[in-house]
Amino acid sequence: MAARPRQTPARGLSLRLGSMINDLIMPFAAGVALRREAAMQRRVLLQSMSGGGHYNGAGRTARGKDFRANSSDAVESMRADRARMGWIAQDMLRNNPRVVKAVRQIVNNIVGAGIQYSVRMTDPLDVKTKASIEAMIKRHCGSRDLDADGMLSLYGLQQLAMSTVVGPGEVLLRRRLRRQEDGLGLPFQVQVLECDYLNENIDGRLPNGNMAVQGIEFNGIGKRVAYHLYVEHPGGRYGTGGATRRVDAANIIHAFDVRRPGQKRGMTWLAPVITLLHELQKYQDGQVKRQEIAALFAGIYKSEENSDEIEDALGEMSPGAIMKIGSDEELEFTDPPSVDGYEPFMRVTDRTIAGAVGVTYEGFTGDYSQVTYTSGRMGRMDVDPNFLHWQKNLAIAQICDPLGDWIKEAVTDVAGIDPSAWSLDWTAPRRPVLDPTKDWPAYEDARRAGFMSRRQVIRETGGDPDKVEAEILEENAWAQKNNVTLSSDAGTPKTAARPVEPDAPKKASKP
Repeated sequence: MAARPRQTPARGLSLRLGSMINDLIMPFAAGVALRREAAMQRRVLLQSMSGGGHYNGAGRTARGKDFRANSSDAVESMRADRARMGWIAQDMLRNNPRVVKAVRQIVNNIVGAGIQYSVRMTDPLDVKTKASIEAMIKRHCGSRDLDADGMLSLYGLQQLAMSTVVGPGEVLLRRRLRRQEDGLGLPFQVQVLECDYLNENIDGRLPNGNMAVQGIEFNGIGKRVAYHLYVEHPGGRYGTGGATRRVDAANIIHAFDVRRPGQKRGMTWLAPVITLLHELQKYQDGQVKRQEIAALFAGIYKSEENSDEIEDALGEMSPGAIMKIGSDEELEFTDPPSVDGYEPFMRVTDRTIAGAVGVTYEGFTGDYSQVTYTSGRMGRMDVDPNFLHWQKNLAIAQICDPLGDWIKEAVTDVAGIDPSAWSLDWTAPRRPVLDPTKDWPAYEDARRAGFMSRRQVIRETGGDPDKVEAEILEENAWAQKNNVTLSSDAGTPKTAARPVEPDAPKKASKP
């Protein structure tokens, strides 16, 4: 006998109401009532066949009752918590050593000493124009003139911007146009802003017909056209209730890690583990306090004498000391708590955190006690794609490329050079090789076998092929001019560099 379909209270009420309506319709339109009844029975059959879902992971059972299932889009899912999460991340960057280490580890691996630029000419023979462009960029971007606050060079701004992206989750770079008479190499500066400057109250349909999402203005086709920024930081002394200015999107770089289609704002990278980081730090602080108490090994001396007299008589205990006490006296020692299981627990938890933020456990903690070459290489193979992605699709695509467009506009304004005659390429710092004695010969073998080009090897190791080749030509010309042979020259034995002796007249051999 087939089991009857299970009916929930809501489903049973729906069937009863449907039957009551059919009973009312029946005397006047029997056909309509019959069709309604048949449709209701088919619906019950379909619902019984579905069984309410066949996947345990959907959270319909007791085991998944605490799952959070919601259909919010990328904007609404972080609307209520994005700012607060960013503030908590900022506080952790001030007080949580693990967060400081994680952010520093990520930024150092993405930016390092700086993502280097190189000028590439459409006409490679136009050396004079290239040298002029490089001189202008070096003067402006290689000094603190680029920074509107006058503190950092181009590479320092890259570090600051990426630190803000990883911590609070997003960053704004604002172009400040300057006059020629200000004496800068190029007539603009860059101001790095926290996204707290965005006026989130400007939200929804605007009078000009555009749509705003938490301070970002979009036109009818979804293109960013403006940012509504506070004049002062809202968390500053003079920022409360401050005025807002509409800044054209052409003067703003907004960078964040895009993790969902349709995402308009960024979320702190610590979001999945921010609670765990907080609880783990409290646990570690408790263990430190417990260890402090454990170090307080003390003795309790019991006697009927006056306490002051006892203190003078006992004096100070020293290692190996022997004390004489009477038969009516008693000396007891405290039993301080021990610290068990601390290291294994911390190691496992730190591995979870490191995996969530995208770095290796060893890099996150500085613990290399259990690493071999093979395990170290496997760990690098796991995380290197993360850093390559962040370098190319975040640091270069969202920060450096738009900044390069500003540089090109400024060069055109100052020198009148056609922007189509040149471009700016960006090269991220190379990832350090794990073992030079193994990795460099592997590159050489791959190049000799035709699996890689020499330029590809240079790029993968963080170099600029044009600059490397130019330096090689320069070195070769110098060596030839000064009659010097190096051990790196083809066909030369691996000996120290030495000057080539001029041909000396041969002495006649004795008969």
